[in-house]
This record gives sequence, C-alpha cells and structure tokens, in this order.
Amino acid sequence: MTVRATDILKAIQKLNPAEKHQLREYLIDTLTASSSTGTVLQEISERKNKNGYRCPDCESEHIVRFGKYSTIVDGEEVKKQRYRCKACKKTFTDLTNTALYRTRCLHQWIKFIECMIEGISSSTNGAV
Repeated sequence: MTVRATDILKAIQKLNPAEKHQLREYLIDTLTASSSTGTVLQEISERKNKNGYRCPDCESEHIVRFGKYSTIVDGEEVKKQRYRCKACKKTFTDLTNTALYRTRCLHQWIKFIECMIEGISSSTNGAV
C-alpha cells in the first residue's frame, strides 16, 4: 500500500487542535534530534535499505558503490554514497525516491512541517 502526501494532509486536517499540537511537537522533537546530530540521512538510508540495496528503476539487487556526492546538513558539508545498478547502469543515492531527493535546504523541513500541520502556507510566512 502506497501512502500519498495528499492522504497524509487529509488525515492531518481531520485532527483536533490538541492532536495537531501533539503531532507537531513529536515531529519537531524527532527531526530536531535527527538533523542536529546529522543522522537523519543515515536513518533514511537504513530504513530504505533494510532488506538490501535495490535499484529504484529496475529493482535489481546487483548494486555497486559509484563515488560520493556532497550535501549540506546544518551548514556542514556531508559526503554521501552514490550507487550504480549493474543491470540497467542507472545511478542513485539513498535519497532517491524520497521527499528529500534534490532538496537543497534540509534544515528547513522542520519549519515546513510546522506550517503544514498548522495549515499555514509556507510561502506566505517566509518559512521556506
């Protein structure tokens, strides 16, 4: 079963104010702890690949490391692993097919989630 972002937003909108506040506090605490220690990317990788690495394009298990790439987390440059599928020759990263793929501002996700839960447009309050 695939859960879409629109389904999540609809479920959040059905929460009462106390439940929204509880959800917001939980997400802020969780994301702040993860992002401030720099482990959020590692946790994504571990959860996504818990059954082994697979190509996101062809589902092949024949994966090799294929260099590194840099991203910025909390103002620091972090080197992350790139992978290549031996079957289809496509490259991918741990963030491929996640909400954070190609995100340049990982640190702003906390503010974005706050706005989403509160029903505030992130573009009108200058959060993102």
